[in-house]
Amino acid sequence: MSALRILILSSCFLLSNSVIGSANPAGQSHRETAHDFYLKGNAFCHEGKYDKAILALVRSIELDPDYYYARINLGVALAETGRFEKAIEQFSWCISKKWGSGPDRFVFHFNRSLAADAAGDKDLALKDRATLKKLDPLRAGKGKAPRDYVLMDVAYVEKRNQADRDRLLNANRASVTKGKVVIRQVAKLEKNKQEYEAMGLIPGTVAQVSSVLTDYASYPKFMPDVKKTTVRISADKRKIVDHALGLPLGFVKKYRLKFHAKNSRGRTQLSWKKLPWPELKDKETVVDTYGQWILEDFPGADGQVLAYYRIYTDPGNIPLGTGWIVDTMTTESIEDMFKAIARRVKDLYN
Repeated sequence: MSALRILILSSCFLLSNSVIGSANPAGQSHRETAHDFYLKGNAFCHEGKYDKAILALVRSIELDPDYYYARINLGVALAETGRFEKAIEQFSWCISKKWGSGPDRFVFHFNRSLAADAAGDKDLALKDRATLKKLDPLRAGKGKAPRDYVLMDVAYVEKRNQADRDRLLNANRASVTKGKVVIRQVAKLEKNKQEYEAMGLIPGTVAQVSSVLTDYASYPKFMPDVKKTTVRISADKRKIVDHALGLPLGFVKKYRLKFHAKNSRGRTQLSWKKLPWPELKDKETVVDTYGQWILEDFPGADGQVLAYYRIYTDPGNIPLGTGWIVDTMTTESIEDMFKAIARRVKDLYN
């Protein structure tokens, strides 16, 4: 079941929604996802077209009420158009649900403090500022312009993932150094949705580990439960990969992912996002999934790559008696994936 975790953060938000012609035959429409409308809303926000952004982000939330990135950005768009009470409602919803990592929750309270000030609710603004000092004293002390709301867009998510990676490492450096895969559930969402982050060392170089992760055609050879992959190239030269996942009791899940890689010296980021696959029925696939690997040289440990993994997945409705589809998305399954990658690197390069 590990391969279902191969589905997922975050600079998934770098990925566009374009699909090659053969993936979406002419004349056949596809349903836009919550993430699609989130991307549209973000683009409108950057253009200052906040009313259009609100329409797109409301649609995103209708499709996925737990999509807190969209909720926060809806709050920003509402605040930018002077609807401060409505903005506070969106920020407060995310705060009450206890969603998100530390950096995310800082944004929730920071944006609400600005909206509360603008709405004249000084008590709420003071309460949020006190929370900010507890969440991140250094960042809270820097201050911001009165209306400098934080938009949870591509740039934010990249910084957020790096910040979460650093926090996870700082809190678990001893365990990671000893070879343990550290796993944390980022947010407890509803209706079978899952968001996790994980970190561990993989023997090899960044280039070697990256080459294994981007060798999508070979996934059936080493990735647990992956039965078949079909690799295509999109119009913007990125890779689109169709997966067939074989599960116990004859269950099969299929999904289409678009990948994006960014490489720099000693560092690789690999992101992915689910694309529509119109030919599939709902029960044959998952509702949504996206995520990211961050691979970096590990200081003080030659021949070891520090791998940070972030994944969100919404499997949709789970038939009665098959709850294990969600339950098996556990620490053990993610750890199995790390081990499979390490074995593949060893087989190819040692």
